[in-house]
Amino acid sequence: MLRTLPVLVVDDTEICRMGTALMLDQLGFSCELAHNGFDALDLFKPGKYAAVIMDYEMQGMTGAECTSEIRRLESSTGRRVPVIGMTSNDSREVRDKCLSGGMDAVLTKDCRTKDLLDVLEPLLLQGS
Repeated sequence: MLRTLPVLVVDDTEICRMGTALMLDQLGFSCELAHNGFDALDLFKPGKYAAVIMDYEMQGMTGAECTSEIRRLESSTGRRVPVIGMTSNDSREVRDKCLSGGMDAVLTKDCRTKDLLDVLEPLLLQGS
């Protein structure tokens, strides 16, 4: 599995950023952290990250909006970084907004480390 590149964790709540980073650390990934969608776009470069874990509800720019912009930035490169949405709202409406914004999968913030791995690993293998 592609664990040589870091995973970008985007969440406007510090405890959630740290919790997600801890899960990824337990899975053998390094992380870079972004406080919101604007910071994520400042950090994002196609090919820089193995994946992005993106909060849906953030101030100023939703995770779906940020993901749409990531997709625009990488459109001319032929690369597509996996983006996994994380949300505390497990409604069908939020899930649909995440997926229509270009996210590859959506998990709830209370997921287990194994749940994250079960979603992340196949997405990474598709891209390698």
